[in-house]
Amino acid sequence: MTKINLLPIEYKEKEKFNIRRFFILLFVVLLVLGTAYLYYYLELQIDYKEQKLKTIKAELAALENIIKEVKNLEKDKKMVEERIQVIEDLIKNQSRLSRILGEYSASLLNEVWINDLSLSANQTFDFTADTYNNYLIAKYMVALKDDPTFDNIELAYVRKNKAKEEDRDIEIVNFKLSGIFIPKRVE
Repeated sequence: MTKINLLPIEYKEKEKFNIRRFFILLFVVLLVLGTAYLYYYLELQIDYKEQKLKTIKAELAALENIIKEVKNLEKDKKMVEERIQVIEDLIKNQSRLSRILGEYSASLLNEVWINDLSLSANQTFDFTADTYNNYLIAKYMVALKDDPTFDNIELAYVRKNKAKEEDRDIEIVNFKLSGIFIPKRVE
């Protein structure tokens, strides 16, 4: 049989608390709140990662500039090291050449004037010089042979020339000597 309730609405029986409907409604509300929280959480994470990416890109650009500077400094360092090496070689050769020239000048007689001097890598030397006569050439060759820094002294040529000094002609002798230079040990 059907129940018919003809009482006015105020007297109607209130519906009983429906726990199933409450849980469904609670689930929907929690689902909406969870989705909103998850959305905002992910948005914040995306913003944080984008900010971090911008910061890393800025740092990378700064590091690239530093890397360029370091590479330029390395090139400059290499160039300076090469220059230093050249200077050291020049200083070393200068002292060697100054020792050689010192040995030559110590062996020179006052009456002999050197015109041209060449020293090769294997310590052989050639020079041309002028003097007054053949006796001075012989005296100079004997002095070089007696000096332990010179060996194998050979006379290449002797030529007589006239030179003008003040108002008269002077006879000079041009000659070429060659030999081996034996440098003294520097300690």
